[in-house]
Amino acid sequence: MSYLSPVPAELKRVEYAKLYFHLEISDYFSLPPSGLLQLRRELLQALRTLEGWGSADDVEQLKALLQPALPTDPLIRRQAQRPSPALVLYPDPQLHGLQQPKQRIVLPALFLGNGINGIAAFVTLLQQLGQQGLYHGHGQFRLEGVESEDSSGVRAMLWIGGKSPQVMTPPVSDLHWWLERQTLDVEQLILEIVSPLRLLQKKKPLFKAGFADLFPFVLRRVSAMISCHAGVEVVKNPQELMRWAEQVVVLENRLHWQEWRCLEGHDSPQRLGGLLGHLQLAGSALAEIIWLLQLGSLFNLGKSAGYGAGQYRLKTHC
Repeated sequence: MSYLSPVPAELKRVEYAKLYFHLEISDYFSLPPSGLLQLRRELLQALRTLEGWGSADDVEQLKALLQPALPTDPLIRRQAQRPSPALVLYPDPQLHGLQQPKQRIVLPALFLGNGINGIAAFVTLLQQLGQQGLYHGHGQFRLEGVESEDSSGVRAMLWIGGKSPQVMTPPVSDLHWWLERQTLDVEQLILEIVSPLRLLQKKKPLFKAGFADLFPFVLRRVSAMISCHAGVEVVKNPQELMRWAEQVVVLENRLHWQEWRCLEGHDSPQRLGGLLGHLQLAGSALAEIIWLLQLGSLFNLGKSAGYGAGQYRLKTHC
């Protein structure tokens, strides 16, 4: 279908690559609930290891991918003081329990804009992570292969395990084309949060939220990701989009707070949680902001969004 509200033409200049990393587990280990949502710590530890012996070019590309520097454009600097990674991981939030040798885990990932240049280096990082382990030194694995997905949704193997590739050239799509392929009923839909969503307001977590609370975070996330990593401004009038969002009707709010991990501190452990559940939305105003909600579903939302937290899906209401 075509959106009733025009998709910004600037999105034709925003490229991305969608990949699937196939991991083959090497040993028995117990993965706690939401354990794969904590890959940030493990990946940064693997990066520190690579700094000691890896290729300087790989390390530089990985830092640009995972720890991007502040943009030089002063307008973009005001929008995103601390840029998020130029990739988004989508680990399965339901995967936990005993993992066995030869078991396969698929880790989907999206590389946005200039992050596409870091794909080959990210393969090297995953190979290092395989020696280190997926969770607290446990869960060693072999990177079995990398699968790509083209603009039509067709998947094909891009690389099969072995020596780290020097260059990888996956099929690249643009966000405008991706949006044109979506087929949601814009009069009524369900926004389902499938991995814990942690939002901070005045440095405090939101334990309860409605659509009016979520939408400003979606707006900022989409705008910052695209401007920081593709150098494109797609939100020309945020106030107008906020007004449309205020007109969306919430038929049902089933969001709830759920604790999902314990953060060890110097004094006492701190339990962390996030929002899960769904919102049932309706109204003609959805047609004006659906493209933003769709892009938000690509980028995740909230704290640690780049590593799989705050995943949400949009579904047609039945």
